[in-house]
Amino acid sequence: MELKIKSKITAKELWNFLLHHTYSSIWGFTGILISICALLAFVQMCISGGSVFTRIFLLVTALLFLAVQPMRLYLQAQKLVLNDKGYMEPIEFFFHSDGITLTQNEDNVFYAWNMIRKVISTKKIIAIYADNKRVFKIARRDMADSFEEFREIIHTYAVHAVVKLK
Repeated sequence: MELKIKSKITAKELWNFLLHHTYSSIWGFTGILISICALLAFVQMCISGGSVFTRIFLLVTALLFLAVQPMRLYLQAQKLVLNDKGYMEPIEFFFHSDGITLTQNEDNVFYAWNMIRKVISTKKIIAIYADNKRVFKIARRDMADSFEEFREIIHTYAVHAVVKLK
């Protein structure tokens, strides 16, 4: 069983992944919960006539995770796509029985299946986590016709990985 996929990530797809990565953790959930509570407290303070300083503090706290963080992640995605070599050119992924070979221009790297820790999918991205710090992203639009084959390969060979493909 073998599969070749060539993919280039756009800023919008990367932003979608960064949002998922940030807000799917316990800290992301806690941040949203704090922001919602601060927003509700802000509304209550406006109704009951709390101090201006308290209202401003609550509004800023509410906006941190609901508006500021997504905007920061959007700017980070834009910057990465424009300045990071890994996003400037398409990457070719070759999935085979020994592992995954990634090729970009003249650079090649190989990862054995036992090095793959996690494989997840979001609405726009499939992310393959290798080692402790490497994440390889494939645009779902580039895998439209071969997603089921990819899923079968991952379930067959990446037996030590956490797999969450939807």
